[in-house]
Amino acid sequence: MCEREKREILENSLYENLYAQKMIGAGRIDDYLYYLEIMEGKCRNGMTSDEIDAVSLRADNAAKKKVRHGANSQSNT
Repeated sequence: MCEREKREILENSLYENLYAQKMIGAGRIDDYLYYLEIMEGKCRNGMTSDEIDAVSLRADNAAKKKVRHGANSQSNT
């Protein structure tokens, strides 16, 4: 992967993170959930079922962890 591709991935990740924070902070949860559904469809396009299942499992496992805001540590619930 070339440097330009890496920077593009980082920029897209940062945008997604900041967009999520601003939408949630503004109380626009329903609008943000709709956006996530649209993006999920785009992301699934071209992925195999096994890849989708693996990502879904990782998301499920991450959602089960308790996050302490303002800290980098996580603990299981």
